[in-house]
Amino acid sequence: MRRFNPKWFKEYESWLEYSIEKDAAYCLYCYLLRQDVGMQSGGDSFVTKGFNSWNKKEKLDLHVGGVNSAHNQALKNGENLMKQNQHIQSAFVKQSNQDKIEYWTQLNAIVDCIRFLLYRGLAFRGHDKSNVSSDKENFLELLQFLADHNDVINEVLQKTPKNSS
Repeated sequence: MRRFNPKWFKEYESWLEYSIEKDAAYCLYCYLLRQDVGMQSGGDSFVTKGFNSWNKKEKLDLHVGGVNSAHNQALKNGENLMKQNQHIQSAFVKQSNQDKIEYWTQLNAIVDCIRFLLYRGLAFRGHDKSNVSSDKENFLELLQFLADHNDVINEVLQKTPKNSS
């Protein structure tokens, strides 16, 4: 056999693509989503050069490889990309209204502190950020000042994870 067999589309329907112009077959998922794995599973033959060894159909199965092959990793990445419930917008929708309000409260307090320091040309950082320091960095001092004078900001900042550094 010296040409592409259209019956292969049924056998490899989830990934096989054929270019009439180049008379070569390609792997859609590896072309779009593959990680650099060198010559594993045919290397570039299913990605850039195209596969055209029509008498060696076994190379198609070899390309698919085992469960953790580069092809199957690219296939899984493609399937994950198409899942609506994993989309970033879904993550935002799942947040409760209270979480959103707290996020915006924290963000507004931080932006207000940044504006204040920038407007006055003050440094953001100090030399000693420890809890026992009487002179922490300006940004943290100002944020704490806002929290001390606003119960809502204080409540939100108490729930916020602290920077570990």
